[in-house]
Amino acid sequence: MRQSEQIFNILHSIIHKASILMAQPRPFGTDDLLYSSEIHMIDVIGRQPGICVTEIANKLDITKGAVPKIIRKLLHKDMIYRYQALENKKMVLFNLTDKGEIAFQAHAAFHEELDQNIIQKFDVMPEKECQQFKDIMHDIESYIDKMK
Repeated sequence: MRQSEQIFNILHSIIHKASILMAQPRPFGTDDLLYSSEIHMIDVIGRQPGICVTEIANKLDITKGAVPKIIRKLLHKDMIYRYQALENKKMVLFNLTDKGEIAFQAHAAFHEELDQNIIQKFDVMPEKECQQFKDIMHDIESYIDKMK
């Protein structure tokens, strides 16, 4: 098997494993199990308190219609709360509860460990190889974007 095919097979395996991992709910420091869509919405709200549905949809690259489904689950799990904007009573904003803040911090710690382990590998790569890898990854991302 050619080296390029071996690399492609590894990439395919990584994508498959990541897909399985993201489909499994995790506790993120609380008794509640949170799916990927839920913890990523918690992450967006935690990074931008007082965010509205349209902004959440834009940040997560999902439709505005998909946001309320996840919001309802997070409200039920007492991870977030909603309130009206003072300047516009029709606008609903969201913030994290204390429990949501715990999940937000646990998710950040999870990514800190995962991301740093990967980044350390790139830090020791020669600059030219790192640039080539980045270019290839950018091309793969572009291919995927075209499939949407």
